[in-house]
Amino acid sequence: MPDTDSAVMNGGSGRDSPDYTAVEVPTTKPPEEFSYQERRADLLQQIRDLGHPSMINQVEAADRYGVSQSQISKDLSRLAESVREHIVDRDRRAFTVDAVVRRSIQGLLEEGEYRQAAQTALDWDEWITEFHDLRELERQVEELKANQ
Repeated sequence: MPDTDSAVMNGGSGRDSPDYTAVEVPTTKPPEEFSYQERRADLLQQIRDLGHPSMINQVEAADRYGVSQSQISKDLSRLAESVREHIVDRDRRAFTVDAVVRRSIQGLLEEGEYRQAAQTALDWDEWITEFHDLRELERQVEELKANQ
């Protein structure tokens, strides 16, 4: 399968880039047989596990997937475009942040870090209140525009 995607076919606009978080990474075939979507989904999961794209060793990744280092570099660029495109959706972003905060609080509580868990919960409450206030303000602005 060629290493091309709709973002490339559309002049690199990224407007049709897939959501690599929704791509299932196969566990029954070797990484060098992954499609480009599966490879990128696997790379994205590694980035999330490691905490930062710079933690990916491109030469080692190229060896793992049986592609060139420049292909891995292109994959990382396409992943950045895809993440940027899909994170624009505020509801999805809020969903992601909510999941991370809840997991963080759970971990803090399991470690006996009650004060830090409480502070994280308070910070989250403040963030979500501001998020909803902004949504309401946007709704009011749209209503004013529609009534002009």
